[in-house]
Amino acid sequence: MAGRLENKVVLLSGGTRGMGEAQVRMMAAEGAQVIFGGRDGGAGSAIEAALGGRATYVRLDVTKSDDWKAAVAHAMDRFGRIDGLVNNAGFGVTRPLAEISDEEWADVIAVNQTGVFLGMREVVGPMLASGGGSIVNVASPAGVKAHGNLVAYSAAKAAVIGMSRAAAKELAGQGIRVNVFIPGYFATRLLMESSKGQGLERGAQVTPMGRVGQPEESAGAIVYLLSDESSFVTGTQITADGGYTA
Repeated sequence: MAGRLENKVVLLSGGTRGMGEAQVRMMAAEGAQVIFGGRDGGAGSAIEAALGGRATYVRLDVTKSDDWKAAVAHAMDRFGRIDGLVNNAGFGVTRPLAEISDEEWADVIAVNQTGVFLGMREVVGPMLASGGGSIVNVASPAGVKAHGNLVAYSAAKAAVIGMSRAAAKELAGQGIRVNVFIPGYFATRLLMESSKGQGLERGAQVTPMGRVGQPEESAGAIVYLLSDESSFVTGTQITADGGYTA
């Protein structure tokens, strides 16, 4: 039986750990050829080896347009098309507004907002050439719900939602769908190490379902948005947060 992403080529950023890694693995299992980026070459190579030719690691700093161009060129040279893009890379700075430095602000905006823009910009041409595609941009509850000490991150993730809607409207008639995925608290290393090691416990406490999500639970939504099952879905957002933003 064919997988839900059979014969599709997908490029994903931030794929060497956490939700990104889970998404790479599920996309490959569903039949996609995955080109995934990240800064951890060791982890990337290990994932590539484990997936036996269904996934290819590329070095990708999402803030650098040359890295995006190289990743897109690699996909086109090897497979001749790009059907999907997942802008998953991101990070935040938890600090009071008055204490955020110029450098911290610039770094958060560069990764979470500019990186998404660069990824979208570079895949539009290849997608148009092959008849269309699906772009999934990962945002955050911080982009739709007030959080103290997260001004830079909230600004960037709100921008991701705005950019995605604008791009969806612009590209809808050209066969390219653009949607947003909003994950809540997930059991990633970043959460485990946050709040002095209490991140998992605190995440569960504020989530109505009483637990944090597992990385694999993020992957199902991503696969849906990339697949032909969501062929009439664009300009919207899917939230997987256990009821946190309800």
